[in-house]
Amino acid sequence: MNYKIFEKFPFSYDSETLDKELNLRGNEAMLDILEPIYEMVEQIARPKAIYFKAEVTEKTDQWVKINGVPFESQLLRGYVEQGDLVFPYIVTVGTELDDYSKTLKDSMDLFLIDEVMNLLVNTGKVFVADAVKEELGWTAAQDYVPGNGEEWSTVEQKRLFDLFAGETAKIGVTLGDNYFVLPGRSTIGILSQQR
Repeated sequence: MNYKIFEKFPFSYDSETLDKELNLRGNEAMLDILEPIYEMVEQIARPKAIYFKAEVTEKTDQWVKINGVPFESQLLRGYVEQGDLVFPYIVTVGTELDDYSKTLKDSMDLFLIDEVMNLLVNTGKVFVADAVKEELGWTAAQDYVPGNGEEWSTVEQKRLFDLFAGETAKIGVTLGDNYFVLPGRSTIGILSQQR
């Protein structure tokens, strides 16, 4: 399988973007607290992503099989048809930033680093979607995130993770308790062509 791995996808936010994306509403005190935190983020963050091309090998009223692996998500079934190409992906802020966030103790620092990490994950998701769209000439991609707005079995979370066949170690991502993707600010999903 041809896994595409990005060991540091690009990101850059000016203070205006951070203010808007983090909903700080021009609060000078918050922006002053954020400034040294974001400077550290720029120095140490190595946000990463991995994705690969897969196929919907079967679709029934009960499941969708991706590369022969069954997923019972009704939401996912609504996005894809048998024979469609799909792209399982993982985006993470990386262990470097996760380790740094654990050194912070102040509640405001913790709030702001959490918001910055969420922004980084969203930037990574857009980066991967853009790469897939460019690769296939899609005009739009549908992003399916397991458990987002529906019941999602932890067994299926493990099945999706296992599709990456151990390649996740290259971006420092593992499955933790209850099959949550670690580091904590990481996301796993499936991109399909938006109809």
